[in-house]
Amino acid sequence: MDNGRENMSKRELNTKENVRTITSNQFITACGLEGISLKARKLLYIAVSQCRKKDTEFYEYEITVQEFSELMGIATTHVYQEADAITDELMRGFVKIQQKGNKSWRKYQLFDMCEYTNTGSIRFEISKQMTDFLLNLTGNFSQPLLHDFLKMRSPYSMAVWHLMQREMKSKQLGITATTGFDLTLKELRQVTGTEDKFKSISHFKQKVLDKAIREIFDCAGVKITYQNIKIGRSVTGFRFFAEGVGHIDLSRIPMAEQERIKSNAEKIKKGIPLE
Repeated sequence: MDNGRENMSKRELNTKENVRTITSNQFITACGLEGISLKARKLLYIAVSQCRKKDTEFYEYEITVQEFSELMGIATTHVYQEADAITDELMRGFVKIQQKGNKSWRKYQLFDMCEYTNTGSIRFEISKQMTDFLLNLTGNFSQPLLHDFLKMRSPYSMAVWHLMQREMKSKQLGITATTGFDLTLKELRQVTGTEDKFKSISHFKQKVLDKAIREIFDCAGVKITYQNIKIGRSVTGFRFFAEGVGHIDLSRIPMAEQERIKSNAEKIKKGIPLE
């Protein structure tokens, strides 16, 4: 290890159920993440979730393969076999942002350091190039729960749910009524890296959108329905409707409202429309 890293600030990893993945909305729609595997994307989200609103620098973290396996709900042997490759993948990872006023793309490295150690753990530090996307965020950010992402089985679902969170204003207490919002087909394809895949709209729905919606309900407790938005005969986007009680800290809500929220949750599970 080089001398500069000997003095690097370290902080204990926090992966509790209430930990949120706080990012700028620009990070959500950035290109470059679509080629990252499911396991690598989950480790990236674990890393991002360690950033706190008032942080002014990134810290070094370490997670054991055992902890990582438990968080993802997979066999430890699978992670041991792939851990070194995952760190290689993250070190090659980047996001790219199209610059205003021109067609150029600026690329930002995700990590300054990733290491699979001989003691069976993964060490990492987010790149300082990511500062504007992850630190000192005061507006235009989203903060979905980390564990919603970790339970998902498709990188498409993770990308779609993160994009939806931008529209659902997840920095508020949660969804207590129906929330409607529009997303274009272009941005859905962009965040999922499917610009050149699933060309027909029916194939895109089957392989990406409908699968994501099922996982969002299973993992985040939010029921999503949608309608096509068309120009002529072409589908250009979707109008989504979200019903659910995900991401609510019940301890901060009056008891009467808690009961209404719990009642709505039961109705959603049974497929009963909310009043």
